Amino acid sequence: MQEILEEIGLNRRESLCYVSLLELGSSKAGEIVKKTGIPSSKIYEILGRLIQRGLVSYVIQNNIKHFQASDPKSLLNYIENQKKKIEQILPELLLKQQLSIKQSVEMYEGQKAIFTLFTNLISDAKLKEQYLVFSINEENKTKQANLFFKNLATRRKENGLDVRLLKNIKFYVKEKHTKVKLRYTRFNLPQGITLFRDNVILLSWGDFPVAIRIESEIFAQQLKEFFFDLWKTAKQ
Repeated sequence: MQEILEEIGLNRRESLCYVSLLELGSSKAGEIVKKTGIPSSKIYEILGRLIQRGLVSYVIQNNIKHFQASDPKSLLNYIENQKKKIEQILPELLLKQQLSIKQSVEMYEGQKAIFTLFTNLISDAKLKEQYLVFSINEENKTKQANLFFKNLATRRKENGLDVRLLKNIKFYVKEKHTKVKLRYTRFNLPQGITLFRDNVILLSWGDFPVAIRIESEIFAQQLKEFFFDLWKTAKQ
């Protein structure tokens, strides 16, 4: 529970304090310190931040503050407020991103992280936008890999992408693809490379999948030219 609260922006002591107050009900600072183990020198600072976020309130009884956690549903309001703040600065952030020369390299490890990479990559894709793949050879695919690519194909279909796959001729099988353009080449292909916009994804699918995302207009364009040179002579 506390881990989830930390994921939405509370630090460890804030999440501990909030959950403890839910359990305690209306409490004095000393009672919260005893319950949480948070130093008394820090408790008012933490409570103050929770109050600012609308997650804690207090009343004064006999000149003593009694603190109480807000209804847990108020967490949804907190998240919504955070979202609105991000939306306010998003246009400026996007402008800064567009003005910069994009060249970056990122590594992703594990099937879940890699699937998120690919789905985020095409989240705002336009209809018929090109998505090019140097396919992984069948001999290097596992059951997990096949399921992964099946789910990914569904996402690509939903976005209406112009998907083109190049495979090695030794894995030639006459197939019917209604949404994927597939060709075979005798060229010894660089395996597991996906090209989309200025992104180059290098995918290695072994016992533990790893993907490297390179964002570079120059590098992506060079590989796209290579892809289409092969595509022109490849077998349908």
